[in-house]
Amino acid sequence: MSAVTVRLTSICSGGGHLTFTVSGDAVLTRTLDLSSLTDPIEASDVEAFLKIICKMAKKGRTLNQARTLLQAGVTVTV
Repeated sequence: MSAVTVRLTSICSGGGHLTFTVSGDAVLTRTLDLSSLTDPIEASDVEAFLKIICKMAKKGRTLNQARTLLQAGVTVTV
């Protein structure tokens, strides 16, 4: 099974920059500009998200197992 935890770890004093920590199958710390998070979701965002979901589905599974999982559908709830 694959898992990623995304956590807001700090906000700058002005409130315009948010720092996130990612842990689990991916490890990363990034600061994002709050205004960029209010933009509409674009096709490139969806494509990147889809690629991550597929990689997570494949981790620890055979190709056939991952295909079965993805054909059944994967729900991501935030």
